[in-house]
Amino acid sequence: MSSMSAKSSILVVEDEEIIRTSLCKLLSREGYEVRDARHVDDALKQYRLNDFSMIISDLRLPGVNGTELIQLAGDVPVLIMTSYASLRSAVDTMRMGAVDYIAKPYDHGEMITAVKRILEKCDKPAANDSNPPATDSKPAEPHEELSLEDYFTRFVMEHQDSMSETELAKKLGISRKCLWQRRQKLGIARGS
Repeated sequence: MSSMSAKSSILVVEDEEIIRTSLCKLLSREGYEVRDARHVDDALKQYRLNDFSMIISDLRLPGVNGTELIQLAGDVPVLIMTSYASLRSAVDTMRMGAVDYIAKPYDHGEMITAVKRILEKCDKPAANDSNPPATDSKPAEPHEELSLEDYFTRFVMEHQDSMSETELAKKLGISRKCLWQRRQKLGIARGS
């Protein structure tokens, strides 16, 4: 268990109790401090969002969509998960400022890898951490305009060395054949 996971706190916002409970247990076993809420209003009533190192939220929630948390959370990174995965919804979610997008049902290893990558990249310690983050690092622009092709290319290039073709296709919400066809069309060779 890394020292980062021991200090990082994560808010899970998910309306399906079995998924929320399962994800909280998974993250707790990895050493993260985890809190949960059933929907956005519940999260806002119970917690200060900027007290968390990151937020994991379902896309479709009762009342307000999980993407609303992206704006409400300020600098806190938000990972969106959904049962309705598609390349279009992934692009739209990333354009809104989500740091990542995971299709449900998610693989436990994939979720933990994504959480670790996000926390290391953002390097946002918990609110009660006495070491403030470096001020010279600038977060990525959350509203960057990406076309489907740009998003696809960026995603594949960033993840092809750490994910299998099946995992890449699943994450993008497309078939392996479609992944292969898009690689051919865009001239993206398989990484080493």
